[in-house]
Amino acid sequence: MKKLQINWLLWIQGLLFVAAAVIVFNAIVNIDAILSTIGAFFSVISPVIMAAVIAYLLSRPCKWVEKWIKKVAQKYPIIAKRARGLSILLVFLAVIWIVYAVLSFLFPLLISNIIDFIDFVPYLYNEVESFVTDIQWSALDEMFSIEEAIDEFFTDFDLPTVIGLATQYLGAITNFAISTAFWLFDFVLAVIISIYVLLYKDVIFATIGRIINLIMRTENIRTLKYYVKQADDLFYKFIGAQFLDACIMGTGSILLLWALNVRFAVFLGILLGVANMIPKFGSIFASVVVIVLTFITGGINQGILTAVLLTIWQQIDGNIIGPIIMGDALRINPILVFFSLLVGAAYFGLLGMFLSIPAAALVNIILTNIIEAKETMQLHSDQVASKIGQGRCPPPPPKFKVRQERFRERFQKRKKLGS
Repeated sequence: MKKLQINWLLWIQGLLFVAAAVIVFNAIVNIDAILSTIGAFFSVISPVIMAAVIAYLLSRPCKWVEKWIKKVAQKYPIIAKRARGLSILLVFLAVIWIVYAVLSFLFPLLISNIIDFIDFVPYLYNEVESFVTDIQWSALDEMFSIEEAIDEFFTDFDLPTVIGLATQYLGAITNFAISTAFWLFDFVLAVIISIYVLLYKDVIFATIGRIINLIMRTENIRTLKYYVKQADDLFYKFIGAQFLDACIMGTGSILLLWALNVRFAVFLGILLGVANMIPKFGSIFASVVVIVLTFITGGINQGILTAVLLTIWQQIDGNIIGPIIMGDALRINPILVFFSLLVGAAYFGLLGMFLSIPAAALVNIILTNIIEAKETMQLHSDQVASKIGQGRCPPPPPKFKVRQERFRERFQKRKKLGS
């Protein structure tokens, strides 16, 4: 009797494949329950996520202030040892003061503009109705019955009735107030957590680094650190530049509209500044809204003058101010910009449109490094090492050397056959 040989490795691989197939099948069947569970989990840890965002946005100002304190307080070791805590305190106090100053100055004007705009809505409705109904649709009306559809719409749409129904939804207003209170509680909790994150960020990064060292090789860790640094520089510079550009755009627009005596100047200027944070499409959409409202509220002359001066101001911002603030960090192909904006808007909404540009720039850097590594017959990690200037790249592994020699032999043969 011969002893039966069993390939245990093959059996284990088969069992693992079956188990993975069962898990995937159950995940697909119960996808709604899984997504709801994930959503509930993220809602629970939302203060932690918010704290991480706050800590990330304030990390560089805290780092700059900490260096300044250490430099100034070299003769006072007690102050130098507490430089991080003092820097966090100063940065948070500065942010609170800036927010208070902006709100105390702009908030009353903004509220009065919003109230005036709400009072203006019935007049705007009547103007739009008269403008649409006065248009001669001629041939299109015979095909689509446009005038009949417009008359039915304005007959059925009674603005006072809609406003009366909206005031009856007190339950929705109550739920909004409760959700706002919970959001404020989460925000205060996130601010407290962000302070601790900034205080102990070295310990957090050291722990993450130790975990990564256990599961990754040295060259892969080097590559990961390089791309993390690139992503940090891209996203931080983009967010800071867009916010600064939005503040400049909003302030300039408020002053321009106020000088032209445009109605709702503060509200419309803030709209232009906020919309300017959405690349490409935001400023165009906001400008169209502002120009149309100016034509309605101020007449043809004011509308044309506003359109001309606002277009000139946007060209100055887009071609002079924006490139000076942003620099050369995010100069990528316009086709990639539009593609990333469409994908970001489709899957992640306004936040996706805002963050799609730096994400596309990071993907562009990664793909460029991979292509350059293939063209120079290097490993990706070696290409990254040469990028960050770590001296001579380590020699490639034996298998890669064999592939490299075979590639050279084939290239020489093709060259001889071609000649």
